[in-house]
Amino acid sequence: MDRDKLIGVALLGLVFVMFFMQMKKKQEQPAGVSRPAAPAVQTAAASAGGSLSARPTIGNYAAESPAVISNGFLSCSYDKTLGDLVRIELFKSDVIKEPYVTVSKDSAEYELPLRIYSYGDDLGGDLSFTGEEGAFERTLSFSGQWGDSVKVSKTYTLSPSNYLTEVSLTLKNEGTETVSARDLKLWLGTIDKLNEAKERPPVRSLTVSYVNENGKEKIKRFNPGKESKLLDGGITWAAVGNRYFVHALSSKHQAARLETGYRPDKKAGWLSAVLTYPVPELKPGETYEWQGTLYTGPKQYERLKALDGQMVCGEDYVKIIDLGWYSVIATWMMQYGLKLTYRYVGSYGISIIILTVIIKLLLWPLTTKSTMAMKKMQKLQPEIKAIQEKYKDDPKKQQEEMMLLYRKYGYNPMGGCLPMLIQLPIFVALYQALSNAIELHKTPFLWIADLSMPDKVGAIFGFPIHPLAIAMGLGMVAQQLMTPKMGDASQQKMMYIMPVIFTVLFYNMPSGLVLYWFVNQLLTMAQTTYLQYKKD
Repeated sequence: MDRDKLIGVALLGLVFVMFFMQMKKKQEQPAGVSRPAAPAVQTAAASAGGSLSARPTIGNYAAESPAVISNGFLSCSYDKTLGDLVRIELFKSDVIKEPYVTVSKDSAEYELPLRIYSYGDDLGGDLSFTGEEGAFERTLSFSGQWGDSVKVSKTYTLSPSNYLTEVSLTLKNEGTETVSARDLKLWLGTIDKLNEAKERPPVRSLTVSYVNENGKEKIKRFNPGKESKLLDGGITWAAVGNRYFVHALSSKHQAARLETGYRPDKKAGWLSAVLTYPVPELKPGETYEWQGTLYTGPKQYERLKALDGQMVCGEDYVKIIDLGWYSVIATWMMQYGLKLTYRYVGSYGISIIILTVIIKLLLWPLTTKSTMAMKKMQKLQPEIKAIQEKYKDDPKKQQEEMMLLYRKYGYNPMGGCLPMLIQLPIFVALYQALSNAIELHKTPFLWIADLSMPDKVGAIFGFPIHPLAIAMGLGMVAQQLMTPKMGDASQQKMMYIMPVIFTVLFYNMPSGLVLYWFVNQLLTMAQTTYLQYKKD
């Protein structure tokens, strides 16, 4: 029946609308936190009194220049008075097109990676450190004192060959009285937003790996919210990141709690976190040592995959890249489709085109079946209209006669729209792959300045002009003109609403994704032309 095809296309459009609405909600709204089934880990909203946003700023930094250690990958600056990591700058690399600062004292104020939040009732801001030159070129040590009893020492050692920093933090009881067991809270901190256009709002996310009651590591994600959230349990590592960069922290000691932070004075999207580590009582002369590894670098698949053997604890760091429901397909597209072809052609734009052709060839039988079903439906239109006219007052009889007609000619009403629905997982996986591939960040192609952003070439009265999305919309109109006509005139007009809907949906999407869809349209139009003149 002709209306089945129309309903199928409308449902497909609705699925796309719901998908993009969900993606927007995921990026811009706070994530609801529910209690997992495993009793070992619990989540809840933090009380107002425990809000991380209530913490005071660090205060005055040392007037003297910071201590700096660096390698060929990044530079880390430390305040000599605070003993804190106050600035991280990533150098240019194969995937980082220009130097990028992931955190600085100007942007974070107090949510700095590895800064001590508190030790029991003693606040980290009360500490005053003295800096010491390390024994090696990439090592710095700082020492401070809490009262007359607890000496605090921090040692940072930057790896010579990657984005890792090994950290050692010791608490030594130099007093004459036992220091009771208490919690040590360390900042995972926050990360700077990307300097992106308004078409792509900055997105931060928090990924946490914890051990469930069966001893297996599970992944949980948090998005920015308007209140703090708590996660209690055996936390092996946590990572706060924006779309393309991340700070990931793991330690030999599992954290007992993670608390997310928010900043009322900041726009939606701000996110930070604090990790809590239980410290046993310290008798006079006893020392507690916390050891951890901090990764501060790009969300590059290969580097995150390698962290499983490089970090002090934990696994599955590659899941920091959120590839969604169809992660297996998205991973294949990103690793073996996009990057593998790039090795041979040297252009990610051309790689996307080649990947589009490969996907089109794989889906050729499905799209052929869909087109031939529509072609057969077009031939049945005169008989369908005759049945509709003859039984216009008897819908049940009309339906029975049409089903007999379909059976007579071997036509499946779902043959046209089902192949389109089967393509949906591929599209969603491709969206995730292209949206999260740092290789596309600031990568140009033809007139496109950045394949991870819309291809803006100007604006008219403040409205951005994205030619690739406009061309895609016009291509959809042309594709509709070539598609076999079905239904009455009013139903055919409704089909032309779809190009408008898709143009709106794609207008602010990454140009790499729009490039895929546009090339796919051109290939579909060529296939349709071929099948239109093919003999039955």
